[in-house]
Amino acid sequence: MKYAKVNGKKVEAKPKLRGICTNCSQEMVAKCGRVKIWHWAHKSRLHCDPWWESETEWHRNWKNNFPVEWQEISHKDKASNERHIADVKTSHGLVLEFQHSLISPAEVESREQFYGNLIWIVDGNRSELDKGHFNLGLSGPIQKDPLAYQISWYGRSRLLQNWAESKVMVYLDFGDEILWRLVLYNSQKKTGAVGPLSKKAFIEDCLNGYPIRVSKLEE
Repeated sequence: MKYAKVNGKKVEAKPKLRGICTNCSQEMVAKCGRVKIWHWAHKSRLHCDPWWESETEWHRNWKNNFPVEWQEISHKDKASNERHIADVKTSHGLVLEFQHSLISPAEVESREQFYGNLIWIVDGNRSELDKGHFNLGLSGPIQKDPLAYQISWYGRSRLLQNWAESKVMVYLDFGDEILWRLVLYNSQKKTGAVGPLSKKAFIEDCLNGYPIRVSKLEE
């Protein structure tokens, strides 16, 4: 985790610090080694949120686009008392989950039901070949307003297939200034449609609480 509470305030990990988990209130220790990104870990070594994944610089870079008070927010279901930590939850009620590791369709569905107003941002560079396969498969555009391109998938990975059944917006981040929304994908035909949007525009809309805009092809 990026943050723990120290003397009642959200603080990033620093050597020798001790803190309290913002989700379960258990003791946290700062992990500040030379290899992994500095982070907080539960002293018991058992994370209170089974949905949590080890953070990368990619996670941190995304979180840093948003105010500290929006990052790592404990979200509780009032009916079940189930509790999870949202990567970012804006003051407008939108949850952003930054997903690097593989995730099962069942967990995708569970998170979407739990958070409701959710958008996924998926790390497209987890596999070193996925970006190349994505660019190779792009053709079009097939629609001008909103702008959409056909995508054919030639790679072995299941990057698009894993997110084909999502009920919320899914954006693929290949490390460029453009995000690609996965509009639809047919797993049998291995074809679908994606729409581009500048990362800057996406972040601005999230910060301001606006509906996420779409790109158009000017005549």
